Amino acid sequence: MPWRKYTPTRGNHGEIYTIGKGVHVRKDCRNKWVIYIDQPNNRTNMTIGKGRENLCRAIEAAEGIYADFTSSGKEPAQRLEHESSVPFFVDYSNQWLANNYKRWSYNTNIRYDEVLRLHIFPDECFKKKRLDEITRQSLRAYYSRLFKVRSSASVETAHSIISGIFDEAIDDGLLASSPTKGILKKVLPPIKKRNQKEAEPLDAEERTRFIEALSKTGTKAEQLIIKSMLFGGFRLGEALAMKLRYLDTEKKTYHVAESYKQFRFSKPKSGKKRIVDLPSFLIDELKSYVLHLRQYSMKAGKGGEVDTLFIDPKEQRELPYSQRKIQGLMKKICKRAGLRQRNPHDLRHTYATTLLMSMSPAYVQKQLGHSSISITVDIYGHWIPGEGRSGLDSALALVPKSDENCISLHIQK
Repeated sequence: MPWRKYTPTRGNHGEIYTIGKGVHVRKDCRNKWVIYIDQPNNRTNMTIGKGRENLCRAIEAAEGIYADFTSSGKEPAQRLEHESSVPFFVDYSNQWLANNYKRWSYNTNIRYDEVLRLHIFPDECFKKKRLDEITRQSLRAYYSRLFKVRSSASVETAHSIISGIFDEAIDDGLLASSPTKGILKKVLPPIKKRNQKEAEPLDAEERTRFIEALSKTGTKAEQLIIKSMLFGGFRLGEALAMKLRYLDTEKKTYHVAESYKQFRFSKPKSGKKRIVDLPSFLIDELKSYVLHLRQYSMKAGKGGEVDTLFIDPKEQRELPYSQRKIQGLMKKICKRAGLRQRNPHDLRHTYATTLLMSMSPAYVQKQLGHSSISITVDIYGHWIPGEGRSGLDSALALVPKSDENCISLHIQK
């Protein structure tokens, strides 16, 4: 078997087989074998497939690719080794990911890998550069370029990754200092003034148009995912992960205990579970939908068993819908309703602002799962029309005349 010639290392999603410098075979988040090529002027990848049979194909293809690079004189190892023993940034970053994957959650690993591939490696600041060739000036220019097209939060994430890589290089004795120290404050506004994306909840008229468009778009499962965010305040991952075992139709509640993203179930944000009250009409729709699922399961010879509610019919492993698919559905609904584009999280914002019109902030905090009531008020307080107005005039009114007479009499005495 071709893979037996190589000693694999452990990556984020499974084994990594190094065929030669700049050519690797490894698993991705879909459990498929992918050939990664990182050669001068030729950085790309190609997906082969799942299973050991496809691993053999991937390794044989990667060996052929590496042989072509070597014979054409493009192999990076043929560069002048005496120039520096410090590794190239891209090579060291991949090793940094492999070394630290156990420290981070699954979603953090996915996020770091994505930021490196899409926003760091392709930039001229890092491409074909050794660690010691990256200067503060080039980093500052890179952060400035990134800030023009991405949010401050994205720049901060990239900075956190780059800083971690350089800090580990110092620990490994490759560098004496890091060029990242204190550089971010020279690019981004002060922390208190950094523009965060404003929430864009639907107002009453927009919500009516949105619901009407929703009824004509998508499958019943997709509609209920949207409605769970709009009428239950769920985050997208929490809505996708909904299971029958957590639904109490008698008490009309749902126990939010899981979230779903990148083919994986995990705990909700901040790791805290919560029980959410659901409106009667949503409970009725969910009961009808569960009955439909049970009937379908019986016809399919599965005994009528139902657990995960929203299975993507196009996903062979019977997994929920992807977040990207629901984001695409949101775009279609907004376009159909004639609304400006919203993201799924704006449905949670809509739920919160609608509820605050008639419910106490403490109740809304419990429904949303915020760790403190101050978070709820800070985010949504300015959307509450007339909030706190009741009794304002009487509280600040001038002292009544009867009280003035009493005061005057007391002074005369």
